[in-house]
Amino acid sequence: MLSYLKSLFLTFNQSFNLEKKKGTIILLGLDNAGKTTFLHRLCTSLTGTTKAAFAPTEQPTSHQFQAEDVTFTGWDLGGQEAVRHLWAEHTFDADGILFLVDADGGDDGRLEEARDELDALICGDDGDSLRGVPLAIMLNKCDLVTASKSEFIAERIGYEEVVGCHGEKNVRMFRMSVIKEEGYQEALRWIAESL
Repeated sequence: MLSYLKSLFLTFNQSFNLEKKKGTIILLGLDNAGKTTFLHRLCTSLTGTTKAAFAPTEQPTSHQFQAEDVTFTGWDLGGQEAVRHLWAEHTFDADGILFLVDADGGDDGRLEEARDELDALICGDDGDSLRGVPLAIMLNKCDLVTASKSEFIAERIGYEEVVGCHGEKNVRMFRMSVIKEEGYQEALRWIAESL
């Protein structure tokens, strides 16, 4: 009888969408792209143009936050070259990946480096484990006057190749500003809809 009531309760919650959805988001990108600041902003709702400086992430850290009626666990895996080999190990249970790219200035060397990392992650051997996982490429720091155009960045990071490897419905690009709290809400909504 108890198991029947439990089952009935769960069915009722799911039918009326009363049960909170949960998801895991992995934040990736090169160092200084804004991953740690972004995750901190999602968790603490910093306001205005407050600029907080955070030390580079040296080991994977996670925090929970609410967005789009979903309780997300966000993982910041760091972006320094020495820790990037850990990315593939931690993405296997992701419900979404946010790959942050520093849009400020269009440094071709850094964009090529981001391209290499995206290619290895999505199109390489480890990409099979991410099939079907939404990948939001987040062009951060777009509030700056020196920010590059989306088309320029897309070409430099091999956006079309990533779409070819991962599937058109699984990849989106978003312009954002962590500091101004703009642009990322749509990406979180897109990932939430896939849960």
